[in-house]
Amino acid sequence: MNFAIILAGGVGQRMRNSGLPKQFLEVFGKPIIVYTLEKFADSSNVDRVVVACNASWIDYTKELINKYNVNKIQAVVSGGKTRQDSIKNGLKTIIENGGTDTDIVVIHDGVRPLVEPGIINESIRVAQKYGGAMTVKAAVESVIITDKDEVDFSAFKKRDDTYSLTSPQTFQLEIVKELYLNQSVDNTEKIMPLLDAALAYTAKGGRIHIIEENNNNLKITTPEDYYIMKAMLELEEGRRVFGI
Repeated sequence: MNFAIILAGGVGQRMRNSGLPKQFLEVFGKPIIVYTLEKFADSSNVDRVVVACNASWIDYTKELINKYNVNKIQAVVSGGKTRQDSIKNGLKTIIENGGTDTDIVVIHDGVRPLVEPGIINESIRVAQKYGGAMTVKAAVESVIITDKDEVDFSAFKKRDDTYSLTSPQTFQLEIVKELYLNQSVDNTEKIMPLLDAALAYTAKGGRIHIIEENNNNLKITTPEDYYIMKAMLELEEGRRVFGI
């Protein structure tokens, strides 16, 4: 069975929107989180979805799920103080509801509503074969890596070999269960903050396959992102209407 954990615990401080978490902002009359959930509900390769959100917004999230008739939702659970805590809570719910070691868990940001179905499917396929998969997007500009205020040539990295992490990140349940529930990842935080499952997994010595997406998998973080999402949805609708 294939499960999805949708992380929707953010409070949207950078959105400057008078307190409404960014995942609940409406675009063309529909909340961002609903767009995201529909992508997974509509996927033939996803069987059950668990939503991890801020405890204060659980009831509201359930109302939205009912209002928009989003199916496959197994549970809406409280997210933790961190992304890692929210993943833990989602995993516990999956296991309590019969998840087994060979099942697949797709971990995705609730504010990435434009993820393509093909990326979801490919991440599941790769995780089934190799144990884990993370989605990345290629750098479109030259990059440097440094902790100083001046650099030499060694700080410049080849753009073709440079990626940033997006989501989903997908694993066999046995792997993330061992990572989050059977041992602590906290000690590795001294090296660098473990902001997601892929970092935590590789910090423990794992190797993970990458899936390159097409740079349309936007994360809605700022007001500018909100308007970019609107434009992208309008473009997609135009293509559908005119058969482009």
